[in-house]
Amino acid sequence: MTENNYIRPCKRIIANRYKVKQEIFGGMGVVYLCADSEQNNYPIVLKTCKPEYLKDKNVLAQFLREAAIWVEIGSHPNIVHAYRAEYDSESHEIYLLLQMVPSLSGEKNPTLRYWLQPGVCASLEKMLKLMLEVTRGMKHATAQVPGLVHCDLKPENIFITPDGRACVSDFGLVTTPVEIFAGLSEYVLRYINTRSRPVGTPHYMSPEQWRNRNVAISSDIYSLGCISLEMLTGQYTVSGTEVKTILEGHLRGQALNRLIGLNLPSTMDTFFAKCIDPDPLYRFQTWEEVEQEIIKLYDIFLHQKIQPEIPFLDVSHKTQILKGETILSIGEAYVDVQEFKAAIKCFEKARAIGKLQNYRKLVILSEANLGLAFLKSGQPERGSVHYKKAMAQHLDGRYQEFSNLKYRDIGSINFHLGDYWKAQEDITKVIEFPQ
Repeated sequence: MTENNYIRPCKRIIANRYKVKQEIFGGMGVVYLCADSEQNNYPIVLKTCKPEYLKDKNVLAQFLREAAIWVEIGSHPNIVHAYRAEYDSESHEIYLLLQMVPSLSGEKNPTLRYWLQPGVCASLEKMLKLMLEVTRGMKHATAQVPGLVHCDLKPENIFITPDGRACVSDFGLVTTPVEIFAGLSEYVLRYINTRSRPVGTPHYMSPEQWRNRNVAISSDIYSLGCISLEMLTGQYTVSGTEVKTILEGHLRGQALNRLIGLNLPSTMDTFFAKCIDPDPLYRFQTWEEVEQEIIKLYDIFLHQKIQPEIPFLDVSHKTQILKGETILSIGEAYVDVQEFKAAIKCFEKARAIGKLQNYRKLVILSEANLGLAFLKSGQPERGSVHYKKAMAQHLDGRYQEFSNLKYRDIGSINFHLGDYWKAQEDITKVIEFPQ
């Protein structure tokens, strides 16, 4: 959230569950600060596209990409947690459900930007702590999604919890390996790729971002180096009143030149030089390398022994089911904008997770949605096969716990009659399980 966002109080209920307290509009998205009525009014954030963009397949695909990646990253103390994505079949809206980070008393917004005061230098300990926590959050993110580059690390995207812990947020501009986009149409992919580069925030963009070149982890490390040096000096690492001036500053190595005259100890100077060198080849290449060097700085300057963080991979049943349901929701949203190949990929992946986790609800819903996607893409025979699989699994006598499951406009009669095109027109909703 930035100063350019429009904020207003709001009273509405989303999906008969989330009581909206406040709306925040910015760019093409909207954020709702809510209370979850099914979880004792637990505070939660819902993020989605503005209504006018929900039918724009380019914008929606960009948002769905962010949702898929953010949920895949999972839980970590230094990442704002994306719990899941939910698709509302009534409104045809999809929401990304996020952890709400409370504001500190007297603060407008719980981000690092509101901690930074022009001309005020942060302590070495505070800077190292934040740098270590952001590093560990990004180390976790790249372990979960190999090749991930955030592309917009800045103080506004680093949230600070009431206990002073840093959490990285906003994965809308990340770059990832191309297979993340399997099934999307070529012109949607072109839109995503052009939006992913060279956009960012001018004061923190690496030279390679400005040059519209391929970026790697070292680009994010450059951004974090600029943020951290700003904390130490109380001034932007690369400054300028116009974007062109800032661009030239990054390309000419102004960040590295800032070290001259700061009289930092040699070990600290060397560390920052390996973060903010204009040539990415001379920077740290991995977050593990950055973490190791920060631990050394803790020992040298603060006389504190810090242990490397042990990577943690959450493969619990609950987490995998949430990922499967998120992928299913993303597939439903793709169907809405007729990106059927991408939808089918999502439903197949969700079905595989359901089978692996022995979660029949997810398997049946995935089969039914595969039927719908194939029907709408002009493949009624394949659609019929998947719908019949969904029905058979539901009606199987072994699954008595689903005896109250309803079919709404499922078009089953038309399937049995072989009138697949009529089924394609009639099927607007799929299997609904009681909560």
